[in-house]
Amino acid sequence: MNRPILPAGTHPIEQGGYILPTMEVKRLMESFMKVVNNRLPGMIVYGRPRIGKTKSVEFALSYLPAQLGTYFPVLKTRCKSYRHPTEEKFFGDMLVDFKFPFPSKQKAPAMRQQIVNLMLEQGERSKLRRVMLIIDEGQWLTEIHYQWLMDIYNDLDSEKISMTIILIGQTELLDRRTFFLEQKKAQIIGRFMTNEHEFYGIRSLEEVEHCLMCYDEVSEYPENSGCSYTRYFFTEAYDNGMRLKHCAKDVFNLFKSMRKEHGLTRKMEIPMEYFTFTVENALKLNGSTGNGGEWLTNNHWREAIQNSGYVESEIFMALA
Repeated sequence: MNRPILPAGTHPIEQGGYILPTMEVKRLMESFMKVVNNRLPGMIVYGRPRIGKTKSVEFALSYLPAQLGTYFPVLKTRCKSYRHPTEEKFFGDMLVDFKFPFPSKQKAPAMRQQIVNLMLEQGERSKLRRVMLIIDEGQWLTEIHYQWLMDIYNDLDSEKISMTIILIGQTELLDRRTFFLEQKKAQIIGRFMTNEHEFYGIRSLEEVEHCLMCYDEVSEYPENSGCSYTRYFFTEAYDNGMRLKHCAKDVFNLFKSMRKEHGLTRKMEIPMEYFTFTVENALKLNGSTGNGGEWLTNNHWREAIQNSGYVESEIFMALA
């Protein structure tokens, strides 16, 4: 099979934005299925910054309808940080994220009703009579935000449409839940925060191997071309049996040793963003679009990790 000929800079490795079906993504999909099957009203998904929560949620949600065997509506929004939150700002941001056209000057009750109507329409199209709302940057939600969400929840419930809210954010989400517990805000905890899923970065050799295998076997471009990401950049080596997953132990040990060199003593957790940067650097700089090397060496991987910004990020995280 010949290597596809692509315009320079158009491969996903060069552009970014692709999503890998990692082991952590699969674990997240299991949590979503539990929420849906058990008709749970809400869940928080939290973890440290830059570990790939948002993209992983997108990937997991894209497979929900297939797993459920039926249409399942999912609406996504991102909470923005305002010094003085208002209903107009909150509902307006939601409608923009839903790509729902609405007049720029509109009162909050009208915008809320538009959101309810949209969710009712989506929920009634589903055999499950349910709708899921994903709220990214959930740590910015305040008590008043939850009261506004409860109004929407109750309006849908009166029409026998159930809403599940998934809050995605950093570990501050747990602090927010603790605060509501201390304030005895049971109505908020019960609807939105009873269930939780902690999202992790890469922590084990097995996970590194699985991620690298995705470049070897799962991800391909162009679609249905049969040319994996690895093969595109190292065609001859790939055809001779070389695979990125064979480098897993060396890559894992390099991450560990480079942490040790810089005095990073916390348990290793590689954010997905920096891991993908590492692989992209290794392929782009040393493969067919770079220096045209035969295959990747330990020095190539070390340089790729350095160029990813991983070490600097971990140092700042440790200081923070």
